[in-house]
Amino acid sequence: MTQDYEEKHRTWTKALIEGRLSRRAWLRRMLGAGVALPTIAAALAETGVVIGTADGARPLRIFNVPKFTGFVYFELAKAGGAKACSELGAQQIYIGTTTADVEGQVQVLQNILPQRPDGIVIASLDLNAPVPVLRRARSQGTIVVTFDADVAPAGRDLFVNMAPFEIQAKAMLESALANAPEGGHSIWIAPTPTVANFISQKEALDQLIATVPRYKSIHFIDTLYANDDPEKSYAVGSSAMQAHPELKLFISGSGISNPAINKAIEDTGRTGKVFSTGFALPSTMTTFLENGTCRQFALWSPYQYGYMATYCAILLKSGKLMAKSGTKLAVPTIGKREIGPGAVTDLDQMVFFTKGHEDFGNSIPMKS
Repeated sequence: MTQDYEEKHRTWTKALIEGRLSRRAWLRRMLGAGVALPTIAAALAETGVVIGTADGARPLRIFNVPKFTGFVYFELAKAGGAKACSELGAQQIYIGTTTADVEGQVQVLQNILPQRPDGIVIASLDLNAPVPVLRRARSQGTIVVTFDADVAPAGRDLFVNMAPFEIQAKAMLESALANAPEGGHSIWIAPTPTVANFISQKEALDQLIATVPRYKSIHFIDTLYANDDPEKSYAVGSSAMQAHPELKLFISGSGISNPAINKAIEDTGRTGKVFSTGFALPSTMTTFLENGTCRQFALWSPYQYGYMATYCAILLKSGKLMAKSGTKLAVPTIGKREIGPGAVTDLDQMVFFTKGHEDFGNSIPMKS
């Protein structure tokens, strides 16, 4: 190979690793340049960009199990997962219940088990309920990666978190103060008492409020549960505003509860007096940013989130990644990450949405 082709080889391979060039396009260029097949195979092995095959006959089958289907957040994560499967030669099967039903999600997992999946990527509705069936899946060789909400460690190989919980809590509190600079009485909204990420988010919120002077003006007076359901969220928000005339803020990590409670605030004439913020999809909040019902909220890219969780599952099953503390990995289009204690890594791409910055294209990156 000439020096010119060697330079092109390095440039193309760097583009492949960073996600700027598809595996098919990279292979076409390498073959067109006359690069030998053993050299191509060695380059793939070095980068970790591998064909996801369970044996020589079929692609790896990765089952993507959302909290429930039909919600745009998990549809975006599904699209990200499909992209990772396409790049690595795997197959994604998307399956779940249509509502937030813990028993239903466990049943979905039980139905998957006889199919001997190569990987399960799951956003769990409960910390403990899915663990027995996930343990059985792991015992037969299935890789389990959780995202959005974790299970107990015995039930999975890796948890891909949105960001460290302190960062998540900081994003919520900064958004709370952007809405109500003076702080005030606040209510935490969660789906149920047993969703892992909401438990950890609230613990991180309480810790920051107790230790960081900037956040001490925010006082939680209650925790309410809305089951990730828009009608229940609307009703819970409306009732809470009646019961607590001094209420200033609702704070939640639920992308379903926040827009529903903003609608309740708007409908009851409390715009500018009470605010609901935390995490939400920009497509559900545009109206509230425009009319001032909400001044700021935060999120991360669900597409990138689904991509990273699925990418990691394929690498784990392919033997190209070990879920051990201190292991470093590079995820195309996302960057370099490290697996920490408890087999946890992070997407860590938090952004803010405000008026004039209403979508992912012009959102404001959160500064660490």
